Amino acid sequence: MVQVDNSKIILRLRFKKVGVLKYISHLDLVRTMNKIIVRANLPLYYSEGFNPKPKMVFAAPLSIGAESVCEYMDLRLTEKIDPELAKSRLNANMTENMQITEAYYPETKLTDLKWLSYTILIKTEGASKELADKCDAILSSDVIEVEKSAKSGNKTVNISHLIRSASVVLDGEIIRINCTLSADQSEFLNPEYVIKALRTGASVLSADDITKEYYTVMRDGAYTEDMAQFR
Repeated sequence: MVQVDNSKIILRLRFKKVGVLKYISHLDLVRTMNKIIVRANLPLYYSEGFNPKPKMVFAAPLSIGAESVCEYMDLRLTEKIDPELAKSRLNANMTENMQITEAYYPETKLTDLKWLSYTILIKTEGASKELADKCDAILSSDVIEVEKSAKSGNKTVNISHLIRSASVVLDGEIIRINCTLSADQSEFLNPEYVIKALRTGASVLSADDITKEYYTVMRDGAYTEDMAQFR
């Protein structure tokens, strides 16, 4: 009789994290999600040892201050359950700012996630078509240098190859940026570096009165290497 390795049953959850929840850290999210999935009474697969925990893995942790409608988590189960039932049970323990939007048994790995798309809105003094065009030119350049922090110290790096596409337009008084950035585990590009490049190259968000300027980041799409929708 062939035995089934129940540790290989993976349920993938796509969820949103918006509104005030953009201010919780990834560590807080992990702790919160741990409590939610236990309360949902799912057939969870637990780690071994003195402090067993449900086996769950997140893709591309989100930075504090950013919102997302396409977060992903893989959850190990001991047996299969109807994905819609799992989704319903989980959402019953969540707020409207964090909801499971899709639950399914995947045919891909989380490492197949290679690109993430974002909408960045910048309210800055002096916003104009000319400034938007300047930002667009910077993000389409072959060389986009920013300073990144590392354990060995700060260093200047070129991030242009990590930006698959970027477009910048003036939307009223807001500079709107739609960009697709690398989500590869070895070369993940945080959208904060896009903003940092524009601060340096176009002097956006540089007013003396910081209360007059702001920016928002929304993660809104996830893709494989060939730009197929990630599932």
